[in-house]
Amino acid sequence: MAERQELVGAIGELLRRQSGLALVLHRSVAERFGLNPTDLKCLDIAVTEAPVTAGRIAGLTGMSTSAVTALLDRLEKRGFVERYREPGDRRKVYVRSTGRHEQELAEIYRPLAEATDAVLSSFDPASLEVVKDLLGKLTEVSQAFLSSSRTGEPESGERGEDRQDRD
Repeated sequence: MAERQELVGAIGELLRRQSGLALVLHRSVAERFGLNPTDLKCLDIAVTEAPVTAGRIAGLTGMSTSAVTALLDRLEKRGFVERYREPGDRRKVYVRSTGRHEQELAEIYRPLAEATDAVLSSFDPASLEVVKDLLGKLTEVSQAFLSSSRTGEPESGERGEDRQDRD
């Protein structure tokens, strides 16, 4: 039992450290493009979830729809995304990446992706299934936490250091 508690504690500490490193890493990359980490991650949603609506982005991030609208305005102004209407249903507005910055972002992240691939290649398929399962469940927990914590959030959807001049 003590061994399990030690492992759980060590995993929790590593997850906290990884989360902090990810935040710093994404802030560094985002700043190269005049964005903040939230902008960058929502751009990632526009790339991977296409087609996506502002409402879907709000649901995935826990941000208010007005905060997502402001975020999309920033990304559109800088040429990262474009909005379009579905021809069959003009009421729905979708967002997609323009693709203009995807190659540059891929180049920035390439060394990290290669190092991650090298680490993952050292694990057998059964171990990778366990890691995949863990990360999938932790993603669900995080998304549920975001959804449940929406009440009481500032309407702008921005907190602390994410506030910066966007013009």
